[in-house]
Amino acid sequence: MAFEIFRNILHYGLHFLAPVLIAYLFWGKNWKAAALIMLATMAIDLDHLFADPIFDPNRCSIGFHPLHTVWAAIAYAILFLIPSWKLKAVAVGCLFHLLTDSIDCSLG
Repeated sequence: MAFEIFRNILHYGLHFLAPVLIAYLFWGKNWKAAALIMLATMAIDLDHLFADPIFDPNRCSIGFHPLHTVWAAIAYAILFLIPSWKLKAVAVGCLFHLLTDSIDCSLG
């Protein structure tokens, strides 16, 4: 029970607090906008709507949902190569989201 509480705090802390810290550390004067962009990348979880059931606490998102696949990660990495800080914020947000979900999968 205590481990599940820790796991949820870690998972959602990484999803919602770490992007703000990353934006603050790497985007200087644009950190607030970058943080909002990175938080908006949580929208990749909309691919859960195509699963049955929509939410399964014991299912690993990585490799199961379309926007949580290796192919999606490759697309996010390519997006990072485009010389736009906004697109880089989208890419980092998506990649960090996948990292967070991977950590959660390894703990689950």
